[in-house]
Amino acid sequence: MSSPLIIAGMHRSGTSLTASFIKAIGINIGDSFFAADRHNSKGYFEDVDFLEFQRLVLQNSCHSEEAGWPDWGWTESEYLDYNNFNNYIETAKNLIDGRSENFPIWGWKDPRTTLMLDFWHHLLPEAKYLLVYRFPWDVADSIARLKAPIFAEHPDYPLKIWAFYNRHLLKFYNDHSNKSILFNVNAWLKKPAKLVQLLSDKLEIDCQKKIEEIKFEEIYDEQIFKSLNWQNGIIHKLSEFYPEYFSLLADLDRVADIPSGFSLSLKLNHPEMSEANFPLKNQDQKTEKSVRDAEIESQEKMINYAEDLLLNNTDRQEIVVSVIVPCYNQGEFILEAISSVEACQDRIYEILIINDCSTEKLTIKVLNYLRDRGYEVIDHEVNQGLAEARNTGVKKAKGQYILPLDSDNKIRPEYMLKAIDILDKCPEIGVVYGNAQFFGERTGVWEVPEFNINKIAARNYIDACAVYRKQVWEDCGGYDSKIPGKLGYEDWDFWLGAVEKGWKFHHIPELLFDYRVRADSMVSRCRIPENHERLVHYICAKHLNIYTTNFASILAEKESALLKEQMRCEEMDMELQKTRLAFEESQEELDRIRFAWEESQVNLQRIQTVWEEAQLEVKRIQTAWEEAQLEVRTAYIASEKAQSELRQIQSVWEEAQSELQRIQTAWENSQTELRLTSQEWQRSQSEVHRIQTAWENSQEQLRQTHAEWENSQQISQQEVQRIQAAWEKTQSEVQHVQAAWESSQEQLRLTNGEWEKAQQQLQLTNTEWQKAQQQAHLIHVAWEQAQQQVHHLHLAWEQAQQQVQQIQTSWEQAQQQAQQQAQQQAERSQSQLAQMQTEWQQSQSQYQHLLTQWEQIQNQLQVTHAELQHSRTIINHMESSKFWKIRTAWVRFKQAIGLSNNIEKQ
Repeated sequence: MSSPLIIAGMHRSGTSLTASFIKAIGINIGDSFFAADRHNSKGYFEDVDFLEFQRLVLQNSCHSEEAGWPDWGWTESEYLDYNNFNNYIETAKNLIDGRSENFPIWGWKDPRTTLMLDFWHHLLPEAKYLLVYRFPWDVADSIARLKAPIFAEHPDYPLKIWAFYNRHLLKFYNDHSNKSILFNVNAWLKKPAKLVQLLSDKLEIDCQKKIEEIKFEEIYDEQIFKSLNWQNGIIHKLSEFYPEYFSLLADLDRVADIPSGFSLSLKLNHPEMSEANFPLKNQDQKTEKSVRDAEIESQEKMINYAEDLLLNNTDRQEIVVSVIVPCYNQGEFILEAISSVEACQDRIYEILIINDCSTEKLTIKVLNYLRDRGYEVIDHEVNQGLAEARNTGVKKAKGQYILPLDSDNKIRPEYMLKAIDILDKCPEIGVVYGNAQFFGERTGVWEVPEFNINKIAARNYIDACAVYRKQVWEDCGGYDSKIPGKLGYEDWDFWLGAVEKGWKFHHIPELLFDYRVRADSMVSRCRIPENHERLVHYICAKHLNIYTTNFASILAEKESALLKEQMRCEEMDMELQKTRLAFEESQEELDRIRFAWEESQVNLQRIQTVWEEAQLEVKRIQTAWEEAQLEVRTAYIASEKAQSELRQIQSVWEEAQSELQRIQTAWENSQTELRLTSQEWQRSQSEVHRIQTAWENSQEQLRQTHAEWENSQQISQQEVQRIQAAWEKTQSEVQHVQAAWESSQEQLRLTNGEWEKAQQQLQLTNTEWQKAQQQAHLIHVAWEQAQQQVHHLHLAWEQAQQQVQQIQTSWEQAQQQAQQQAQQQAERSQSQLAQMQTEWQQSQSQYQHLLTQWEQIQNQLQVTHAELQHSRTIINHMESSKFWKIRTAWVRFKQAIGLSNNIEKQ
């Protein structure tokens, strides 16, 4: 018999973590789970069928019109109709039957089970239970991170629901402690082997895997399941306002198999917070008004406390990273960007959205939506550009680290945590950056090289989406909003400024953010040669010290890059020439194929003419076939008509036979009835004769009696009375006989009437019988004539069928011969055509491929030419500069020294 194991406890109390552990040690808790999400990336392990069933039961058992959260079975009055549970017993049994068939130990997990434990215990008396509880402040903190509107509007709900659930948990455990394990999830996490031991010893459930075989790090993520420090002021604040929660927690700890230990620590370290000093909720000496005022004050304190606890973690956790999201008319992307930030479970960040005077309706609508949901949106009255938008965000930032995130990009959840770890350990590092994944109009991986001052001076390869210290921003004076035309490259300018201030850069060789590639992005404007020249000139002039100090290395880097581009250009030119030759060859091949195609078209036209002639012959034969078919159909219709007439005659004949049979049956019935009437009349005559005889005997006896009466006048009075009685009896019998005689006479009259009627009916029946015989004879004659006509028609139909068969055979032979000839010719043409078409397609494909290569090479050549021109412009600019003149003089000076040394040696 299967044994169920049920996991219950308040929402966000560690039931998912417990269920994942139970599944890991080999106990089946279902396979159709509620999907994981960003609030719990490890998964919830909630059986969907049980979840939906219990949700329905609880919602229908609450007061629907009352405020609260019926989805969890809680309303403000905490009313729950437990009798209503009985209406769902059959559905529950079906769920049990569907899960318990194939597993010796099975179970499920759903926090709602906590409110239905007695219901399930009645259906599953053999069940065993794991009952989980967690600290109330941690549950409220976890619910706050859900950002559900109901809890944002009613911040006092989480703690009230925690108490409601855990009262059910405690009551059930007290009633069924022998079948249950009650444990605090925080204490269990410190000693996971303790739960395994309890499963074996208390519930007699042996685990299929040993605790050493379980990779606990795959189950438990401390970033998801976090707990406040016991010294946190919020816990003290809760104990001051609402000691009953601590009292309930102490009751749980008192009976738990694995207690939290919090209550003991509280008594030892904070005697002022012990149960003895908890204020009583109801005191007799208080007046009704004071009690009501106290309740109102208590409710206000609870709401204030809950708001402090649930307010974006800003008062209970330090903001380490400020994510700056500038937005200008990119409302269709910004929700993805924010969602990627919130995928980080550790709430050590803030999000600042800067609306740089967006004008699109969609963007304005999205920003208003975010503002209504509590996100901080800072508006610019006029468009000030990307640099100033980031500066506005950094000025408002609370974090010591800054992460700029463009509104159309996304970050990975681990980016901030890894960057913070490096920045915390290495104070000399100011900027941390990583690799990126392209998406949008281009895919692939952007592998960024390690930091090199010469490379970053030559070109920018570090995206703005990097984590840096706010101090770096202050040292650099923020992003430069005076860049020409607000064209871009403010992040390149910022990185060069950080280098000048002595900050180091650190590269994490991992994919840490996603970069959206768009044709209309700001980068496309920066790559216009004229814009690029202006921007590079501005940046070089601004950071001249870097370029002067590292001129040789930068120039060597540029020359090397230029040489590589030149070599690549030359290779592309050679490839282009090869492509052109191949293109010309393909054009010649294409002309040859086109000529062959035209010839095949002529052959195809000739074949088509032959095919059309064959089709005409086929149509002629088909016309003859249709005419023969028409004759056959005409003969068939005549045959059908004769058959129809024959069926009508046969039907009339059958009806006449049926009527004749009916008349004969009626005549036989009349004969039978006549015989019965005759027999009855004879019996009546016999009865009349008997009655008449009896009457005559009675008359004779009466005469004798009368004679005796006259002779016995002398007899005593007693004898007179006897004779008188006999006389009366005789009189009565005479009357009875007389009545019988009259009845017999009446019956005889009726019988005579029926006999006459029967005779008349018999005569009529005999007449109808003779008429039916005559009609049947006429019908039989007509039927024989129709049979002869049908026979003649059948012979004509068979002759027509033979003629049609001969025509069809001739037509099929002609059609087969024509089809064979046409098919052979068509197959030859099709084969030639397919071969030529294949060659044509291959040539076209090769042509398209070569043309694509040609266009790519042309584009690359144009880009390389532009970059070459730009590099030459820079070199010309540098050659005309004072520094270049100094360099030239220095080279000449070295040459002169070398020449003088050669002269001295000679």
